[in-house]
Amino acid sequence: MKSMVKHFVLAAAVFGLATASANAATVIDFGTGFGGAGGTVNIGANVTGSGIFIDTVIILGAPVNNGVFDVEGAAVCGDAVGGCGLLSFDKNLNTITIVGSIPALGILAPVNLLSGDLSGGVNVLINNGVTGAITAAGRDTKARELLLAIGLDPSTQFAYFGFETAVNGTGQGSPYTAISTDITNTTVPEPGTMTLFGTGLLGLARGLRRRYSAKA
Repeated sequence: MKSMVKHFVLAAAVFGLATASANAATVIDFGTGFGGAGGTVNIGANVTGSGIFIDTVIILGAPVNNGVFDVEGAAVCGDAVGGCGLLSFDKNLNTITIVGSIPALGILAPVNLLSGDLSGGVNVLINNGVTGAITAAGRDTKARELLLAIGLDPSTQFAYFGFETAVNGTGQGSPYTAISTDITNTTVPEPGTMTLFGTGLLGLARGLRRRYSAKA
């Protein structure tokens, strides 16, 4: 019994360490903000999006400059001051980008704030040709200017998840208008953290196996 408890404690400690590391990750969340509906989503042999409004970025867990910031750019959107950044993606080309500026962080001219792939897959959900959503996940890199502004190494790798672009149409199918978008990015966990977590779980499994083998 003591052996099993020991392994439970070990696994719990490792889980806590892994969780603490995950919580320490920097999160960068791009969204529609006050931009409103805008941009086009085409769904057919390919799935593409272009001119989709991005007006807000939320930064959490960075060394400096955490907070909510306005994203500006060439899009004429609901934010009358400075416009909005632009999101584009293409399933067949395996690309996703956000182009814009973040004046409050010293990024005054539009740059590729996010450049990535769709390696985690693209999913389409359309309800009766009227409303629905595009969801996707993958790896990406951030603009050097953005990472330096929040105190991160420019080579820091990111992965995004929870990318969702809600769409609204006329009931006649594609093309659709993007009405709401959210892309949550987080720094990629260090391999050592995942290895340590796996080792703790393996120790727990071995302890339980020995315990129940002895009982049998």
